[in-house]
Amino acid sequence: MLSITENEKLVQVGPGTPMGDYIRRFWLPFRLSSDVPEADGEPVRIRLMGEDLLAFRTTSGKVGLIQRNCPHRWADLFFARNEDNGLRCTYHGWKYDAHGNCVDMPTETDESSYKDKIKITAYPVEEVAGILWAYMGPKDLTPELPDFEYLRVPESHRFVSWNWQQTNYAQAIEGGIDSAHSNYLHATLDAYQMTDAWRSTWERSQNLRDKYHARDQHPKFFAEDTDYGVITGARRDTGEGEFYWRYNLFLLPFYTMPPSSASQKFFHAFVPIDDLHNMRWTFVWNLKSALPSGSIEEWRNGAGLHAASLPGYFRIGSTADSVPVFAEHFPLRNKENDYLVSRDYQKRLTFTGITGTGEQDLSVQEGMGHITPRNKEHLGTTDIGIIKSRRRLLKEATALQDGEEPYAASHGDVYYVRAGDILLSPDENWVHDQKIKDLQTATW
Repeated sequence: MLSITENEKLVQVGPGTPMGDYIRRFWLPFRLSSDVPEADGEPVRIRLMGEDLLAFRTTSGKVGLIQRNCPHRWADLFFARNEDNGLRCTYHGWKYDAHGNCVDMPTETDESSYKDKIKITAYPVEEVAGILWAYMGPKDLTPELPDFEYLRVPESHRFVSWNWQQTNYAQAIEGGIDSAHSNYLHATLDAYQMTDAWRSTWERSQNLRDKYHARDQHPKFFAEDTDYGVITGARRDTGEGEFYWRYNLFLLPFYTMPPSSASQKFFHAFVPIDDLHNMRWTFVWNLKSALPSGSIEEWRNGAGLHAASLPGYFRIGSTADSVPVFAEHFPLRNKENDYLVSRDYQKRLTFTGITGTGEQDLSVQEGMGHITPRNKEHLGTTDIGIIKSRRRLLKEATALQDGEEPYAASHGDVYYVRAGDILLSPDENWVHDQKIKDLQTATW
C-alpha cells in the first residue's frame, strides 16, 4: 500500500506538482491528427495535465496548442476566428499564432507596441504517425519522441484509437501491467472452469498463451528496473519440465506493453487529462503485413481492445468542473450504464458478462473511483510489478525534484522494445538470458 501522502504525490499531475513536472518532461500523445483535421477549421478544446487548452490547425497545416482564454479580458478562444495562421478573439480582435505570440491588436493605435509584450501559453506539437504529440516541459529541455516500433511501420500496418477513462492515470497503468487478472477478467467461462471442451482446444494449440496460460492460475511474479521503466515476468509451471514466462513492460511515464502474438503487437498509453481522468490509447501494429480492412473496421466499432464509442458531443462532470468530450472517443459501454453487463452472458459465456476487453478493464478500474485509495489496499504476491512500477514513478519524480532529469525522456531509443512470452528451462535466467534479450529486441 501507499500512504495518503505518497498516493497524492503519485496521482496529482497539475502544474507545479512533482509528478506533473515529471510527466511534462516527455512528449504526450493528446489527439489523433483526424481529431483536428481542417486547416482554418474549428478549434478543439483540450484538457491535458489539468490545463485547459485549445488545439487548432493553421492555414499552413501546422497544429498549435495554446491556452484557452484570451489574456485581454479572458474571453474563450474556442469561439475565435481561425484565419491567416492564427486565432483571432471575437471579443476585440486580438490575434495569436501557434507559438502564443500576439500578432495583431486592432484596438491599439498603429504606433503602439503593446502587442509585442503579450504572449500566451503555447506548447510545441509534433505530428507523427497520425498522432499529435505535445511537449509541456521546459523549452530548453525538449525531449526525444519515444522510438516505438509502432512509429516505424508503414501506415497500412498500424492502427490507433483512444477513449476517455474516468480514472486517474496511475490505476489505469496498474491495470495494464497486471498479468494475473487475465485468467479471470478476460476469460471465457469454459477457460475459467477448465471444461473438457476447453482442455481439448488448448492441448491442440501451438500458441504458447493458449496452451499454457490457464494451466497454472497461481503464477510467480518477478520485477526489475530497466532504462525504460520496469519489466515484470510472470512464471507459470507447464507441468512439462519448463516454465512459461510472460513479460509485461511498464515504460515511463505512462505506457504499458503486454505480450501479444508473434506478428501483431500492441501497447497502451494512459495520458493524464487531469487528476480524475485519462486518455486510454491503444496502438496496434503488424510486423509482416498490412492490417486487414475488416479488422480495422471492427476495431473502429469497438472490437477487442478498442472501446466502442458514442455518437455526438457532450460534457462529463459537474457544471463547475465539467470536461468537454468528443463522444466519438467516449465508450458506449461505460460506468453510467454499467458497461451494458449481461448477467445471462456472465452465467453462460464469459467471466464478466461485459463485452469488450477494454470495457472489462474499465469496469474494474473505474469501479475503484477516480483515484484508488491505495492506503486501504491489501496487495498480494501477484502485485510485485505494480509495487515496483509505483515506486519507480515516485523515485523518478523525487529525482527530478533533486535536479536529475529523466533518462528515458532524452533517450528515445529505449522504447524500441517488445513484450513477449517464451518457454524457459528452470536454470535459465528469467530476465538476463540472451533468449530474453532477443525476445525484447525490436528488429523492424
